[in-house]
Amino acid sequence: MPQLHLFNPGHEMEILCGSSHYTPPYTIQKMASDLELLPVWYGGAGSYTLVRNMKVSQYMASLPKEFRQLLSSPMILNLMMKELFRRKKFDEYPNIPPLTAAIWGVSPRSIDILKELKQAGMDIEIPEWKEEYALLTKRQTSATCLSILQNNIPVNPPIKIPEFFSDIDGLRNYIEGNIPPYVIKTPLSSSGRGLYWIESSELGNNDVSWITGALKKQEQLSIEPGLDKVLDFAAEFYSDGNGEVDYVGLSIFETQAHGQFVGCMLGSQEKLQRHLGEYMSPEDYKFLVEQIRLVLKEVVGSSYTGFMGVDMFIYKTVAGNYAIHPFVELNLRYTMGLVAMQISHQFVHPESQGLLRIVYYVYNTLREHNRMMAGSPLIIDRGYIRSGYMSLCPVNRDTHYMAIIDVYE
Repeated sequence: MPQLHLFNPGHEMEILCGSSHYTPPYTIQKMASDLELLPVWYGGAGSYTLVRNMKVSQYMASLPKEFRQLLSSPMILNLMMKELFRRKKFDEYPNIPPLTAAIWGVSPRSIDILKELKQAGMDIEIPEWKEEYALLTKRQTSATCLSILQNNIPVNPPIKIPEFFSDIDGLRNYIEGNIPPYVIKTPLSSSGRGLYWIESSELGNNDVSWITGALKKQEQLSIEPGLDKVLDFAAEFYSDGNGEVDYVGLSIFETQAHGQFVGCMLGSQEKLQRHLGEYMSPEDYKFLVEQIRLVLKEVVGSSYTGFMGVDMFIYKTVAGNYAIHPFVELNLRYTMGLVAMQISHQFVHPESQGLLRIVYYVYNTLREHNRMMAGSPLIIDRGYIRSGYMSLCPVNRDTHYMAIIDVYE
């Protein structure tokens, strides 16, 4: 059945609110608006992507013709609602086939958006919200998975399982009894947000202020040792909701010093494996992925249907050796790593590589876009990008967020 895709970044905050009437902060609304067309690149031909921008057809027409037949088709929400109500009024069938919803991150609010289309007459299969999704999305589930994984396989040196506290005194005692640095995390966050680093064994005024505010919003925080990270990567999976979990592929991504997402590497799986191979053998990676898959089957395989990613990283120990953190975070949603994999497979030349980035400009986004296009024009070779710059979503004078790719040989 064809899919209808919906991009809803920050769905974790929608889950935190627990209500379909939640209104996201302006920054999240702006990201969702500027990047709403992103699913056309991973949805695939024959699927649809729900958007509000009435001018998306201009952007689609500007893309290389070799690409258009491979992309998901935009579906403009307001126009579709009007058409559905008109056909319903005259007892006519909708002019699109039955669809199944494919939401970036399932949440009560996203489900309600699609229910409006169903009530207007669209034949669409929408996932039901399960209260257990809220718990599975939180970092407590990641901590549980890490604990099970370390009981099943040797992790050397062992990773200290994150501890959770509901008050600042518990955090203070942990900090005073361990060696800095530390990372404090909110149970729900995304793309490296909700992380706070503490470099000393005492809490300063700024530390107390951040912790107090975070506890007020989410009631609990986790804390764990801060490690000297060298390389971020993730294993991507798909769960059928009936107990089976399949490995989809490897993604390698970049973050800022304290964890905020920057971008994902583009390139074939072979290229990514060679890059990771500088730190761990293909055999070790294959073994680790299989063990993670088994843990996911146990913890989420019978509850959740959809894509998900498990973040990991290579870090340098105090002794100067490289080691692995095998289960940093479970992202129960589509991920930018999955987007990068799909773009790499369908649009990037096998001999090329690059980077998919999410960038933010306060001013002059359109000027920066035009500058990058002029400085690095797109080179197409037999339907694949050999090199060059491209924005994956429309850019205009009101744009602040961009999803862009830079490809090089």
